[in-house]
Amino acid sequence: MQQESQEPSDKEIRDEILRLLLIDSRVSSICPSDVARSLRPQWRQWMPLVIEIAAEMAKDQEIEVILQGQPVDIEKVKGPVRLRLVRGERTQSIDKQ
Repeated sequence: MQQESQEPSDKEIRDEILRLLLIDSRVSSICPSDVARSLRPQWRQWMPLVIEIAAEMAKDQEIEVILQGQPVDIEKVKGPVRLRLVRGERTQSIDKQ
């Protein structure tokens, strides 16, 4: 297990975002804090990094960042955003496993 204070890697964050989105078919979106909480007990300090990786994933069209159910640019919006897979991504990812 990694030390609590060690910064999570970009890959670890990306993998955790996808894992949380794929783990339960009833969950259509997650909060970025869900990702940070699942990575480290002292999660708050890692929120900016989680947001940064989520922004990269959104630019790469791996996920969508949404606010009130509508896709938004995470770097321009203020407020409680959520993350979700791009439509069709859940099925494609499950089929690959």
